Amino acid sequence: MNISAIIVGQMSIMFLLIFFGYFLMKKNILNDDGTQQIANMLTKYITPIILINAFTQDFESNQMGLLIMTMGVSFLLLSSRAFLNHFLLKKEQRIDKFAATFSNSNFMGIPLVMSVLGYEGVFFMTGFMVVSITFQWTYGIYTVTGDKRMVQLKNALLNPAFIGLYVGLFFYLTQIPLPFVLSEAFNDLSSLNTPLAMILLGSYIAKSNLIDIFNSKAAYWTTFLRLILYPLVGMFILWILPIDNYLILMVLTIASAAPSAINTALFSQIYGGNYEYGARIVVLSTLLSIITLPITLTISNMLFS
Repeated sequence: MNISAIIVGQMSIMFLLIFFGYFLMKKNILNDDGTQQIANMLTKYITPIILINAFTQDFESNQMGLLIMTMGVSFLLLSSRAFLNHFLLKKEQRIDKFAATFSNSNFMGIPLVMSVLGYEGVFFMTGFMVVSITFQWTYGIYTVTGDKRMVQLKNALLNPAFIGLYVGLFFYLTQIPLPFVLSEAFNDLSSLNTPLAMILLGSYIAKSNLIDIFNSKAAYWTTFLRLILYPLVGMFILWILPIDNYLILMVLTIASAAPSAINTALFSQIYGGNYEYGARIVVLSTLLSIITLPITLTISNMLFS
């Protein structure tokens, strides 16, 4: 099975899960309190467990070096987007800047990487996630609020995802094995990531006016940046860098090409932005990514093979 077929198949499964979330919300089986609980569960518990799981493998010094390199390149990719935002989006388009910069590397990127590249790919995806989360809690919060006082380094370093990273690194570096029962429980909990995230996204669609999702020119431009221009810029950066590792190149391409992060809506809600507009961008970019992702990853597969 070629990479395009794998991506289309995985995206089709995701959209069925999104529809299920839409159905639950429309039937009032799921309500606003339930969606908030799901969001908290994903952010505070499931994501850290995924990071811990990614590091429960045999230590290899070469692999650790590649992870650090992945983080450095991830910083370069995200910085390039922040730089381009200054020229391609207006100062007042705060939510658009967040949506264009940050991809759904966790809730969509991880299952795609798992499908295409396996657990080793997820290990390197954690490198991108660490940098992305740091950017979101610093540049991202500043972008949404416009207030530097809202940015606190301790939030960037002590958020749940980083705690999961610290725990995972401890087990990876010490090679202390997780107890079998705990390891199996973590595997089961990690498998909840995609279904819960897609159900949450479906609930956002159910709360939005479907017509409004498709009638905003600004949202289309932001989605174009997120799904097409910035992934192409990212592929160019990866192409010119002396990286001779297909796995890392494809992981970073998937992370760059994924739709807008769900945190676009969550951060907008928390920090006083236009939550509904943020949710519409997330939904629009997710819907259109079923077209753009297979094309982008097929091109990158040919470029980096």
